[in-house]
Amino acid sequence: MLAMAIVFVEASLLCAADSPETKSADAASQSPRKMTWRPVSGNADMGKPTDAETVKLAGGTSAAESDDSESATVAPVSYDFYDSFVGDPLSPDVGFVTQSGGCDCGSCDSCNACDSMGITRHRSQFWGRAEYLAWALDGISLPPLVTTSPAGTTPENTGVLGQSGTTVLFGGNEILDELRSGVRISVGRFDSNGCDATELSAIGVFSDSESFSNNGSLLARPIFNTQTASEDAMLIAHPDFLSGAVRVQVENELYAFDVLRRLRLVTSACDSLDLLIGYRHARLDEMLRIDQSSTYTAAQGQIVSGTTVVLFDDFDVENQFNGGEIGFNYRRRNGTWTLSTLLKVGLGVNRADVTIDGGTTNTVPGSGSASFTGGLLAQQTNIGQYEDSQFTVIPEVGITLSKRIDDFVELSIGYGLLYWSDATRVADVIDRSVSQFPPEPSSGSGNPRFTFQTDDFISHGLTTGVNFSF
Repeated sequence: MLAMAIVFVEASLLCAADSPETKSADAASQSPRKMTWRPVSGNADMGKPTDAETVKLAGGTSAAESDDSESATVAPVSYDFYDSFVGDPLSPDVGFVTQSGGCDCGSCDSCNACDSMGITRHRSQFWGRAEYLAWALDGISLPPLVTTSPAGTTPENTGVLGQSGTTVLFGGNEILDELRSGVRISVGRFDSNGCDATELSAIGVFSDSESFSNNGSLLARPIFNTQTASEDAMLIAHPDFLSGAVRVQVENELYAFDVLRRLRLVTSACDSLDLLIGYRHARLDEMLRIDQSSTYTAAQGQIVSGTTVVLFDDFDVENQFNGGEIGFNYRRRNGTWTLSTLLKVGLGVNRADVTIDGGTTNTVPGSGSASFTGGLLAQQTNIGQYEDSQFTVIPEVGITLSKRIDDFVELSIGYGLLYWSDATRVADVIDRSVSQFPPEPSSGSGNPRFTFQTDDFISHGLTTGVNFSF
């Protein structure tokens, strides 16, 4: 009984020294504190109650003398603990210890969430995340835009699709579908309850482009001639009477941002589930421009030698989405590792703005230059600005594995995917049917024409990043 009393009293005094008041005074130093438990063993008579049992308090006096024959051995056992930040800034296991042994937004009794005493420090108020993206955008499926033919091909058959030997130099396939660089930046702030938060996130998949240029001796731009209802081509270069060159440029880029409220739905020692509610904006821009120039090296009918023809077609498409967003973020933690899964769905309106422009400039030696509206695929029949709005859904999913490397920094790797249900692509606004060659006036069926079309769009890839809390 004497030994048990000594253990009880000494443990009580040492825990009292670690009371919330004492912890508050020592918190600033952030140095480790040591708690020592002293198991005591004595002789065979130690368990017998006596009137001479003595409890000696720190700084006090003995109530009675203990028997010299009752010698006790003290075997100190101790360990250190720190009041340190544990876990990533959005995990459920970071908070104040409660009477139940848990934290304010979870408990500390499993998954190595807390230190050896089940105590954690209050979470950081702010967090930030910077991620590098290696993402791919859905490719652009262009029609055949530039063709060539073998030497000796007649001008009438040069570059015409379906003719023997015709080769597509540019177009007729999918481009801009390879991985490219991007970034995502996220910042957030917790409410006073330490669970709910406000988050701002922005993502950008940088502009990528594909260029093509050629000044070969046999060049053409294939079209479908509505006057003859057959494949045809506009000559750029032919060794008999025409030299020329062509250049094609295609670009696209993707940007988005959202402002979200995080509301904690479920929390436990190792898991948390947040409801996400907010606003999303997204933008997908694409462009295509074709420039060509030709010089007549020999007279052709009324066209004198030395005459130059320069023309261009230009197509610009902007998709802008604005709408509400709802989603969920589930996080599973085990020690310094955190697995996070994300699902968000944007519901709103996508406004597609399409601008089509084209022009032709003829320069005749001794007569000056004359300019006309319209190129080849962009003529008076379809040149203009067009706008269309449609209800659109933009889901986003992601999975991330992160590793805490110190109190305030995590490293992460993951995968993300963004889907756009109704986007207008630059390939959708090109009509390769032509009823007249520039600078001829519109005739026949009045092609090329413009009609709004939409298509699914997906962007996805790998992410690597670093998370900060402060």
